[in-house]
Amino acid sequence: MITNIQSQNSFTGKSVFNKNIKQAKKIFFSEFKDVKSPAKYELLPVQKQQGLAAEIKELSDRLKFIRHFSKTFYKDGGIPEVFRGLIGCVKAFKVGNCAEFAEIGKTILKMNGIKNCDIYTLHAKSPDGTLRDLDQTLIAFNVPKTKNNPVTKRNGTYFKPMEDTRILDLWLDGFSGTVKQAKKKYKILGMKQDDQLILKPENTYEPDFETIEKLKKAFPKLIFKR
Repeated sequence: MITNIQSQNSFTGKSVFNKNIKQAKKIFFSEFKDVKSPAKYELLPVQKQQGLAAEIKELSDRLKFIRHFSKTFYKDGGIPEVFRGLIGCVKAFKVGNCAEFAEIGKTILKMNGIKNCDIYTLHAKSPDGTLRDLDQTLIAFNVPKTKNNPVTKRNGTYFKPMEDTRILDLWLDGFSGTVKQAKKKYKILGMKQDDQLILKPENTYEPDFETIEKLKKAFPKLIFKR
């Protein structure tokens, strides 16, 4: 059973945490296996990008439509529709970038009773204090409320997470590990060896009990097998 884990507020048991993450990744990559990310094409050699220009444009146009259309979700059906609409659109249009992957991943975790996770954007701080936006969104666990609360979300407050803070990045092929391990992975996005990894909490909607129950009925395949 994965419904009560340290009051669902901490992950002191590494094996339990890893089991939860493994199930979340399995569900995500099963249910969204056909979803393509326009941003991943940017990692290809320029010549190859040029050869795929038409495909990249078509995917980018689809993603722009989803993001524009998603602005109507709350007005149409409140918080439940924000999440139902995003999941439905990504499944239907088969496109999403790190922001969509992180939001859906967090939703899957919340649907399965894992509460202490949230969405953050990734930044790098060089030794001279320069802060760079790496244009990446991820999920982090057990961040203290002093760093992640309504005020810090509204203000967009940057912070340096603990080295053992755990991260899940579904866009980065489902990478899961500590901040210390993540620094090496994020070299692909421009993080340097002497940079500090910095996070900023995202001011997004939070699924309440009513939303979670509606999502369970709408997307039963997103529930862990007991």
